[in-house]
Amino acid sequence: MSRNEQSSATPQGSIHPTSRLPAPVEWVARPLARLSVSHFNLRAGLTSDCLISAVLIAAGVWYGHLRPALAAVTVLCGLFVFTFIEYAAHRWLFHGNTGPFRAGHDHHHVDPLGYDALPFFMPPLLMCVLAALFATALPAGYALLLAGSIAAGYAAYGLSHVVIHIHRFKSPLLRRWAGFHNIHHYHPDTNFGVTTGLWDVLLGTHYKRTPRPAHHKA
Repeated sequence: MSRNEQSSATPQGSIHPTSRLPAPVEWVARPLARLSVSHFNLRAGLTSDCLISAVLIAAGVWYGHLRPALAAVTVLCGLFVFTFIEYAAHRWLFHGNTGPFRAGHDHHHVDPLGYDALPFFMPPLLMCVLAALFATALPAGYALLLAGSIAAGYAAYGLSHVVIHIHRFKSPLLRRWAGFHNIHHYHPDTNFGVTTGLWDVLLGTHYKRTPRPAHHKA
């Protein structure tokens, strides 16, 4: 789900997931697999994720008929919902038995500085579909705002994940934040959150350091 998270690339020695697909599907999947591990796709994805979130939020505001208090609640709800999407996708999709998603994420664990990512056009399309679905139950302005807030959460997630792996923070607070995710690479059954550890705490997957046994002098 992050820019370094999803790819059809696999660790060396494993079977490429597209090799098990029907020929017509493989004909489409292989170019997408090559795209998903390119530097261009990484940069284009981060850019398009930020742009679609800004466009959806601006469209919601431009559409009008928004009450400030309710609009603020809508934004907070969208960001909160995304924190669970981030956790759930990482835990049950990327670390589950889910074919290309698991293979791509395994590759990220082998090479955290790689360019593994979804094809850049897929997340913006998904966010537009979400906006259309929300519009069936909510006024258009709030539907756009809600989808835009989820898209903003996704953009923040992608940027955060890249920065965590390429930058060394000097601030103790930021180092602790980045360290939360880095621990996941050593203990992959823990710390599934990237932007926040909220759901790890609530669902019991927060990494707990095992205390060292005390050595008593004779």
